[in-house]
Amino acid sequence: MAPHLNSELRISERGSSMRNDFGPVLRKIDLILAETAQLASAGPHLRIIHRFWRAGTCCMVGEEVADVCLIHRSKVFSLNLSPRLMVVLDYLSRNRTFAQSTAQIASGMSSDPFCQRHGANARGNRHNRGRVSRTAVKEQITRLRQSLSSVFHDAALELDPLRVLVSEATMTNQVRYRLKASISWQHRAL
Repeated sequence: MAPHLNSELRISERGSSMRNDFGPVLRKIDLILAETAQLASAGPHLRIIHRFWRAGTCCMVGEEVADVCLIHRSKVFSLNLSPRLMVVLDYLSRNRTFAQSTAQIASGMSSDPFCQRHGANARGNRHNRGRVSRTAVKEQITRLRQSLSSVFHDAALELDPLRVLVSEATMTNQVRYRLKASISWQHRAL
C-alpha cells in the first residue's frame, strides 16, 4: 500500500471516529435549531386552565381562567397573572387570528359572554365585570409583556415578549395587538 493512501485511510478513520464522538452533540444542536425555528414560526406554547367546567361543554360562559402556563421542554411555568390579566390573555388567545386595537379589545371583552360571566359557575360568585376601557387594556398589555418576559427568563428562553404579544402598526397612528403563540386549553371541574 502506498504511504499516502495509508495516511488518508488513517485520517478517514479519525474523521469517522470524530463524527461518532460528536454525533450526540450534533443531534442536540439540530434539536435546538429545530426548536428555535418552531418558536420563531408559531411562538411559545401556552396552556390556559379553566375551572368550574361542566361536563359536555368546552370554554363555556361561567368557567373561570384559573392559570396560564408556559410549556417548554416538558416543564410548566406559571405566568403568575392576576385574574383580570388571565381573562385578557384568554380573550386574546381566543381571538388571535387577527390583530385588534385597544378599542376593539375593550369593546370585545365588554360584550364577550365568557368575559362578562367569568367564573359564574363558582358558588357565591357575584362578579360583574362591567365595561373595559381602552386605557385599561393598554396597561394590561404592558403587564402581560412584563409577565411574559419574566417567565421566559425563568424558562431560559431567549424570546422577546414584543414578538409574542405583537404590536402591529396601521396606516394611521393606531396600534393593533395580536398574540403569536400556540394555545391549548385544559378544563377542570373544580
